[in-house]
Amino acid sequence: MDSQRGRGWGRSRGRSRGAPVNPSAESAKTQQQLQQQQIQPSPHARPVTAPSVVVPPGAVPAPITSVAPSVGRARGRSRGQSPMDPSATRVTHPQQMQPGRPSQGPVSQAGTVAVQAVVSRAAYRGVEKPANCRQGWQQRLTDVTAAMGEVMMEGAVGNGSGSGNGDNGDDNGNEHSVGRGVMRGRREIGQITWTKPENITSKRGTQGQAIIVRANYFTLDKKLDWKLCLYHVDFSPDEDRTSERKRMMRQHKEVLGQNYLFDGMQLYLPFKLGTDVTELASKRESDQAVYSIRLKFIKELSPLDSQFLQIMNIIMKRCLEYLGLQMIGRNYFNSKAEMKEERLNIAIWPGYSTSIRQHENSLLLNAEIMHKFLRTETAYDVLRRCNNPKTEGPKHLLGAIVMTIYNEKTYRIDEIEWTVNPSSKFPYKGDEITYMDYYKKNYQVGIRDPRQPMLMSRPKKRDLRRGAGNIYLVPELCKMTGLTEEMRGDFNMMKDLATYMRVGPDKRVQSLLKFNRDLASNEKVNQELVDWGLKLSPNLIQVQGRVLPAELIIQGGRELSYNRKSSEWSREIRSLRLNVPVDIPNWAIVFPRKFSNDARELTTTLQRVAQPMGMSFGQPAVYQLNSDQSQEYIQQLNQCSNAQFILVILPNDRADRYSAIKRHCSLKMGIATQCILSRTLFKKQRLMSVATKVALQINCKLGGEPWNVAIPIKNAMVIGYDTYHDKGTKGASVGAVVSSLNQQWTKYLSQAARHNNQEELTDNFTLGVRNALQYYQQENGTQPNMVIVYRDGVGDGQIDYVREHEITAIKRCFSEVLEKPPKFAFVIVSKRINTRLFIDNHGNPDNPPPGTVVDDVITLPERYDFFLVSQSVNQGTVSPTSFNIIDDTTGLKPDHMQRLAYKLCHLYYNWQGTIRVPAPCMLAHKMAFITGQSVHGQPHRDLWTRLWYL
Repeated sequence: MDSQRGRGWGRSRGRSRGAPVNPSAESAKTQQQLQQQQIQPSPHARPVTAPSVVVPPGAVPAPITSVAPSVGRARGRSRGQSPMDPSATRVTHPQQMQPGRPSQGPVSQAGTVAVQAVVSRAAYRGVEKPANCRQGWQQRLTDVTAAMGEVMMEGAVGNGSGSGNGDNGDDNGNEHSVGRGVMRGRREIGQITWTKPENITSKRGTQGQAIIVRANYFTLDKKLDWKLCLYHVDFSPDEDRTSERKRMMRQHKEVLGQNYLFDGMQLYLPFKLGTDVTELASKRESDQAVYSIRLKFIKELSPLDSQFLQIMNIIMKRCLEYLGLQMIGRNYFNSKAEMKEERLNIAIWPGYSTSIRQHENSLLLNAEIMHKFLRTETAYDVLRRCNNPKTEGPKHLLGAIVMTIYNEKTYRIDEIEWTVNPSSKFPYKGDEITYMDYYKKNYQVGIRDPRQPMLMSRPKKRDLRRGAGNIYLVPELCKMTGLTEEMRGDFNMMKDLATYMRVGPDKRVQSLLKFNRDLASNEKVNQELVDWGLKLSPNLIQVQGRVLPAELIIQGGRELSYNRKSSEWSREIRSLRLNVPVDIPNWAIVFPRKFSNDARELTTTLQRVAQPMGMSFGQPAVYQLNSDQSQEYIQQLNQCSNAQFILVILPNDRADRYSAIKRHCSLKMGIATQCILSRTLFKKQRLMSVATKVALQINCKLGGEPWNVAIPIKNAMVIGYDTYHDKGTKGASVGAVVSSLNQQWTKYLSQAARHNNQEELTDNFTLGVRNALQYYQQENGTQPNMVIVYRDGVGDGQIDYVREHEITAIKRCFSEVLEKPPKFAFVIVSKRINTRLFIDNHGNPDNPPPGTVVDDVITLPERYDFFLVSQSVNQGTVSPTSFNIIDDTTGLKPDHMQRLAYKLCHLYYNWQGTIRVPAPCMLAHKMAFITGQSVHGQPHRDLWTRLWYL
């Protein structure tokens, strides 16, 4: 049985571990194309190579590594060389290793040492200087003494069940703490990034109809004299062990009270001690040695201090643990309330995502209901299902989140290690033990296949800082979580899961209020909040919003209004001429022979529906296939080299065939294509509707323009940028720049390029902006007077980098390409946020109407931001989009920025309605996705000014 299960694993026959990785041919081709445009990319910064340190996953050790320490940037590595080059590591032979050192781990049966170098990149350094308009806030943010400047702050919660005062901590000092196990003196204290432009005095708009909305936030009230004080703690003589420091601090509850947080160096109290310096004395339990403890007052933390927010969120995590919720990733779930979908082999855990932050007027708790989907299959099952595990396995597993069955912890899979298996040994308590024996001894879990590869999870940056290393997992013992792309594409499955994924406003509000009641009725939660001087409001916060005026759709020389509730206008424009229709006398249709009747009917219907639009379809060149193999499609496509456009009928949605067609036509032929699944054509009663949408798409792909909205700003250019990350391929990320070319913002230049790191992303982004400016000048005979960039795909932790590097590079590009710099705005667009808005509809919670904007109370004081609900949904709760304007010299008022964002949500031509984000962002997302998924290269230059990817 085991030998049969183990068949097919073996040692990797491809590139040896640690061998250099050459850039993909497509990436090289992209760089060559960019160079041909006489626009040279700047040199890329080299990553800093950090050692891999062995740590257990819960208690499971990792393979042996011994890596020479690296100081500063890695030097001498060639441009195409992998950052995991063995030259950056020093491998110690097993016989030369000293037992017990942190660099040790398991030796494979072949006697070789498994090596994995972990690469970390110092993306940026430096602190923004305070601006005059925000001296008050910034002074409070930066008032940190030199003694605290090197203290490392971690928002970690310990594994123990104590309350932070040491009463319930274990003998190792594992009570709730800040920075449990941290290495002191490693980095500066983090600070909230202030991104509100200096010239912005007010971010509130006035246009639109006032509306009262509720948001999924609860006010966290504080006592009038409430404060959170930070102290620096010194021990004399010095004691390096954090656990011993914590034990000795527990001896002073009469001074510190029942509630405090201590990470071994920093102490947080909900009150100020009598003097700025407090001297204490403790005895070490092991030998009764006397220690002097000196507490030095540093400052009272501001609500806008990142340390303040970390402490607040640690307190909330305690409260969630008191409710019996289990932490998975960053969210908490109730395993006891598990719901099972037996037919789908999925278990669902309900839970919550919470965060506390200082908003405009008060401290708010954001709470959002979540559901965790756990599949019954294991990672081992996924690998066994693959025809070729080594090639197909990474596509299914890399980037996936798994849960271990022995301790229910979750990990992200970053690598499949084919040279390590459960029979590999690692040092354990002065001896060596195999993974199989370890699990049997510690968890009473048997492993059936000793030859299966191991899954590797890399530590996060904060884990690296405290000495963590790679974690190795056994596929058999890892359950898959989340939904696959195949599952999401299964209409029936998603329909069954809609109950959990699309919770309506009424049920969502009920769940949030129940969550609040659960907190309020729990004695431990109440005591925790009282001890810290906090009180949670029982009601969702109310906010005054505004509903922006409805936009008029301009098509065929007419201005059309539409149903505001549904926020779509397909009926209104059905029989109207397009603004810029395209004639298509020369086109081709390619299909398997068995679909000849469907192809004939589709052609006739296309010709009929095109006439009212102002389009015309000639008779197509017909190419019938004897099979549906990808190669035969390619052979027939080569016969269509003179066609304006190619329509392709596919028998099913096989990704490899679709990708082959898109790649061939987009890269080599430079011809736009439209792929249609055959089953779409089977329902004859819907053929007219299908043909209308197809004709509209074809018109856009060939440079036509269906409709527009009124744009009051003249000679302005909008740019959208987004990225796509291929989870199945290391370093395979694609960024797309989509920029307007005309005054109506309906014609675009689309560019895409691969990048492997943040520096390459910035280089490619800047190259795209440079090309956009040059194309705009060629198209309009003048330079743009204003440029507005909508940047998607930016997390909070990346804002500093975007501002200091991307914006700086773009402004430098302005000075190099244009005679005078244009007015400029840079807007970060965020879709994946936890904010939800509700209105009262005759006593029942409901979704707010499209056009609802909120720019106060739940926004952030350090940002020029607003929330916009731009679309309507038939099921579930509508999600607003966050807009954060981090640079603005346009002189436009907040009303104008809000209206422009809403207008652009009307201009995405794949949907006759509004969408969640401005059209340039959505177009950039679509282009990056199809380039990364299917095309894998810079599309043919003939397609740059066409929306070929719709």
